[in-house]
Parts: sequence; structure tokens; C-alpha cells
Amino acid sequence: MSTLDASTRLSVDYFDGQSARAHRVSMWIENGMLQLSGRELIRQVPLSKVSWPERTRYGVRQAHFADGGTVQGLSEADWDAWILAHQLGEPLVVRAQQSWRWTMVATVLLLMVTVMGYWWGLPMAARAITPLIPTSVDKQIGQAALQAMDEQWLKPSKLSPADQARWRQRFERAAQRQAEQAGIGVATQAFQWHFRQAPIGPNAFALPDGSIIVTDALIELLHDREDVLLGVLGHEMGHVTLRHGMRTLIQTGLLGAATSVALGDFSSLLAGAPALLGHLAYSRDFEREADTESIRFMRANAIRPSVMIVLFERLAQYRHRAHPGEDAPDTPDTPDETDEQDATMGIAFSSHPADQERIERFKAAELGTAATP
Repeated sequence: MSTLDASTRLSVDYFDGQSARAHRVSMWIENGMLQLSGRELIRQVPLSKVSWPERTRYGVRQAHFADGGTVQGLSEADWDAWILAHQLGEPLVVRAQQSWRWTMVATVLLLMVTVMGYWWGLPMAARAITPLIPTSVDKQIGQAALQAMDEQWLKPSKLSPADQARWRQRFERAAQRQAEQAGIGVATQAFQWHFRQAPIGPNAFALPDGSIIVTDALIELLHDREDVLLGVLGHEMGHVTLRHGMRTLIQTGLLGAATSVALGDFSSLLAGAPALLGHLAYSRDFEREADTESIRFMRANAIRPSVMIVLFERLAQYRHRAHPGEDAPDTPDTPDETDEQDATMGIAFSSHPADQERIERFKAAELGTAATP
């Protein structure tokens, strides 16, 4: 440890910035001036004109002058003691960087901010940005997504054109009844109903442009329960009306932008937006909002929300037929852990709340307590 006193002159090397030659000089402070004195040099520099670079743990101690001159310490310990003695202390940030404790605290705080930004910041930002995006963008993305899905994994429906037309008429009448009850007169949201074969089993999912894809397997599962099928479609219509697809894309885009800032690569940020719709899960909050819209839709069509229990019962039976080695539950009164993997309702790859939560929600709506989130 150095025993350097505040009044002691510090021996340093001076470089004039013109040559590599070092001049051994003494350095001290007097009358607000940095004094340098050696055999071949005498110089005074106002302290306000001296730049004291951030200290590193093992780096050379030095100070810079405006004209390119530099002084370098001969001993790190003596330099640090001299700086401290003349109250030329380092900023708090620099001292924190030298402390592993402060570094650990900063790391923990950064992680907390990152997590909070992901869970709350991104959804709030997406909610604020979505109204600024023209609905024409939803239309373009939805059409591109449907085209990509048709090319890759959706197949033409085996339902006859007449059957498809009958189901479309039923869906359109139900949507019109909801619009009339809301006092709109005509449906303001243009929905297009598409029937497809798909490897995702009984399912329906919505795209941002209002396209709602219904699988043949879902029609087969609920062919005798139009009321339940309308409840499913009311859920998907809710996703479209609330622009969940666009909000999900915005959240993903913001996350991608933040990652790109960190990694310096924006090349593929927006290129895969349509494909993202087939692979991203809606948040559970979005799914709960869509269930709320489904309840409103069913009420507008004089359908009891509790009929949705039939859906969960039949889906449980369907899963048992698809996986015969598993025990089939008589009723879906307990949460089924396979729900999140199968995602057999809503957008094809969504993450829904557990069956039990949804069943209780639809039951509660029977008493008029679940119409709003």
C-alpha cells in the first residue's frame, strides 16, 4: 500500500504528443493549476482542461491535455493515492464498475427490468401501437398467411360445396344477430369462413384479416351441436375483433427489434411475419378475452354459455381415441395437462388456460357473472 501524502509531488512521465520521447517530471496541484516540472520542462495546465480517463483495474494511469499531451503514472498505487488525496475522485459509476458487489446488483436489476419489460412492457406497447396500424395491414398479412398455410399444410375440405354453403349461412346469420343486438345493424367486421383438412384435428383458428379456418374434424366433432360450434367461432371472431393477431406480431416484432439492437442484425426482422401467425401462441390473457367475446356472441344468439362443456367432453373423447393407451376421463372436471400441447381449440398453436378454468368461466356466465373480464 502506498504511503503517498497529499502534499507529495508525484513522479510521472510526460509525452508532448509530438514524439514518443518521455520526459520524467514531477506533478502537483497549485492554485487550481496542474503543475509539471522537470529538467527540460515546466508547464502549467488549468485543472478544467485536464481529462482524467476512467480507471481500469489493470490499465495504465494517465491524464490527457487538449493539445495532445499526456502524463502517465509510474506506479498505479501512487497515482491512485495522489488522485484520492487531491479529491479528484472517480464518479460513482466508475467505482461501481470496480466492485463485484455493485456489478452483481446491476446485473440483477437488469434482469428484473428485462423480465418486467417482457411480461408487461411489450403487451402495453403493443396495445398502444395496434390502433395506429391500418386494418389494411391486417388484411395483407392474413391473406399471405392463409396462402402460405394452404401451400404447406392445409388441404382442401372434403365437405361438399352444399354443406360448406349451409354452414357459412349459419355462421353469417349468427354474426348478423350479434351485430343487430349491439345496435350496429350490419356486421362491421368482414369475416370469411374457410373449410380445410388439417393435421391439427378438431380446430378453428383466426387470421388478422378476418379469415376463420374451420377444420373438417371440428365439423365432424360438432355436426349435431351447432350451438357449441358457434361458441367456438365466437371465440375466434373475438381474436379478430380485438386484433390479437396484429398485437402478437407487434409484440414479437418489438422483441425481435430489441434483440436486433443487441445483436446488430435487422435482416430478417419482418421477413417472416405471415409465417409467425402459424407458430406463435396467443397469450393466456388474449385467450381469456376471446372467451369473453364468445360468451357475448352466444348470448346474442340465445345460446347458453354452459353448452361449451360439451366441447371439452368431446375433445377429451377425441384425445382418447387418438391415444388409446391413455385413460379417458369421463368428464373434463380436472385440468388436462395435454391441453397446452394439443391446443385443440382456437388458433392452431395457442396456449389456452386449463380446461377446468374455462369450464368454470362458461358455467359462471350462465349466471351472468362472466360477460366481462
